[in-house]
Amino acid sequence: MELLVALVFTAILTTGMLRIFASSVSGFYTQQESLGLQRASRFALGTVEDEVLQAGYLFPPRNLKGDLSIGSSGVQPPVLVQQTDYQPVWSDPNGTTITLPNVDELQFVQDLNLEVEGSLGADVAVGATSATVSIPSGKSVLDNYTKVTPTTPLIMVMLDSQINQVDMLRLASLEGSGGAYTATLDTASTGVDQFGNILGGGFFTGMFNNPHNAKAPCTFIATLQVVRYTVVPRALDPADPKHMIPCLVMQTTPLSRNAYFAPDKAAGPKPTDNWTERILVEGVTGFRVDMSLDGGKTFLRYKPDGTLQAGWDTWNNVYGKLDTAVKGALSSSSLLYPYTSQGLSNPIDPVWTNYLPVTFRLDVETRTRLARAEYGATPGTAGFRTRTVTMMISPKNFAHGGSQ
Repeated sequence: MELLVALVFTAILTTGMLRIFASSVSGFYTQQESLGLQRASRFALGTVEDEVLQAGYLFPPRNLKGDLSIGSSGVQPPVLVQQTDYQPVWSDPNGTTITLPNVDELQFVQDLNLEVEGSLGADVAVGATSATVSIPSGKSVLDNYTKVTPTTPLIMVMLDSQINQVDMLRLASLEGSGGAYTATLDTASTGVDQFGNILGGGFFTGMFNNPHNAKAPCTFIATLQVVRYTVVPRALDPADPKHMIPCLVMQTTPLSRNAYFAPDKAAGPKPTDNWTERILVEGVTGFRVDMSLDGGKTFLRYKPDGTLQAGWDTWNNVYGKLDTAVKGALSSSSLLYPYTSQGLSNPIDPVWTNYLPVTFRLDVETRTRLARAEYGATPGTAGFRTRTVTMMISPKNFAHGGSQ
């Protein structure tokens, strides 16, 4: 009898201890997931901040009236914001699947500092149209941008010149191997477009205008690129190619005057494509972009409750509303009014962001890998825990720059 009582008592104690242990383990995992979620959200937004702060970068600064078309929503604008048709589908190994709201996209036209550095392998004389260049790393990056179109050349910038004597050289090809390459300049770079502007800007030449010594440093810039930020589905596990993970990406392509950048969301670029893609963060399930023309006092696209304003979804609709907003952003007494009164169709300078304190609000959402009962909205139902982080960014190449 005493043995039976002892066994029952021991069973009760063991059950209680197991429940406490299970609760502790569950609490530990949920806490770790929450911390990981917070880190992922902050990393995602920090990555986007670094990129968006460079929006509108032009080297050297110049007017793009000969490079951008105006007057239609079908051409590439200097800034594009719209809701895409992609709804991220989030699933976990246990089979829990959820379809999420549509994500936004944000596009800019700018020059890209490719952050690839090199140096001359030998002295170069004035008038030379080629040079040997040592590039320790990053050549594969440059290959994506070498002479894609005559109006969007890859530029080699010499860094040893005085500010008024900088050689900015149009590259036709960059051939070689093992870190040593021959840079052949684009000598056929003369000519004007329909507006009378020298193609690619009059700053870039097809020959060296200054002498340079061996080991003179240089860097590379891809001119007039369209940069696109959005969320797309990508198969990141080779063992499970059908499992798609929503990823925040940065996509680039040379500027095309007659159509805005709209790559296929379902697949990344093929080797023959003229656009590139870089995955910034995986597991991003929400991306919302709002815009302010008064430094963040009022925003245009989303209501305070987070729902989208009517007519601010696709670019065809956004174009008309943004055009009206730009026209009315400044009073007629403002010195900058002549540049904004024509909205998105200013023939003097189509980059209207040069004249208004544009601020973007970015909302990036991530969520836990696993659905757990602890996260469910109702008892006994598994759910995901989400984390949304927000940042205000004013690109520093616009009228007012910085992040908040």
